[in-house]
Amino acid sequence: MKIPIIYSETYLLHSPPDHHVESPERLRTALSILKDHPIIQPEEVGEDEPKIIHDEDYVNLVKISSKRREWLDADTYTNEHTWKAALLALGGALTAYKNQGFALVRPPGHHAGKSGRAFGAPTLGFCIFNNVSYPILKLNLKRVAIIDFDVHYGNGTQEIFWENPEVLHIDVHQDPHTLYPGTGFPDMIGGGEAKGTKVNLLLPPLAGDDLYEELFPIIQSILDDFKPSLIAFSAGFDGFEGDGLASIRATERTYYNFGLLGYNKRFYAVLEGGYSIGIERGLKAFVEGLEGVKRDYEGTKSSEKTRSRFADLLSTEKSILRDYWKI
Repeated sequence: MKIPIIYSETYLLHSPPDHHVESPERLRTALSILKDHPIIQPEEVGEDEPKIIHDEDYVNLVKISSKRREWLDADTYTNEHTWKAALLALGGALTAYKNQGFALVRPPGHHAGKSGRAFGAPTLGFCIFNNVSYPILKLNLKRVAIIDFDVHYGNGTQEIFWENPEVLHIDVHQDPHTLYPGTGFPDMIGGGEAKGTKVNLLLPPLAGDDLYEELFPIIQSILDDFKPSLIAFSAGFDGFEGDGLASIRATERTYYNFGLLGYNKRFYAVLEGGYSIGIERGLKAFVEGLEGVKRDYEGTKSSEKTRSRFADLLSTEKSILRDYWKI
């Protein structure tokens, strides 16, 4: 059975004044890849709904900036349609939750924290409202596991749920010493009663599929321990080899395996990054995994130097996580 796609042409109206990697073309490509899937229109949400996630000052800033067609920062543009598109992106995530679907939304969201930039990030990284968090906060969902496999750390999402023990946030990303937003280290484990529920798994530059494969048993073990009632995917495909904004060498094999984590589970997925080949090839593989389609993709291998750096990172991560999980 094909997973439904949540999509609206309104998402295309959020467009940059000049060339920008986060452009409407991303969704046109995604739709062409998933053209045989049913499409559901996202539900409308009210203008106060972003305040479920974000501070009122930040929400007002987005609304005013959109009206004025101003940039929020050096990375993150708005135009006169951004406000409406961003509201509908929240509705897309909610509709994906209700229909066990994949929300092909724009603008993306996982870098947007409570008051905008999170954990000292230099910019919002193209994001407006934190879409993946909206169904969880609006409906007060419990025992949710968020798996964020965008190549950049989902700093906004992790900040929002930092002290929420009901939300396990597993974020797999390139070593933030080498990539925006510069945070997302293994010792960032959450606060208060939520300590240990925030999990950051790092990959060194030039890591291939073989290193992701060493992380999947750890992810599965933590999921088995946490016993989520729902898995929410922040689905970014910018770690695909050659996608353009990072230096990880993931291929279809990795994204297919991420999809398998949600197969036969209660889930929803929300699009984050992915700007060229990642959308063209990683997206389809991820959806195949979610659907349980049988595939055997070949993977990329990492050099010994890269493997050695990864082993150091993994040793640190395991020493921290063993205080909280059976890994």
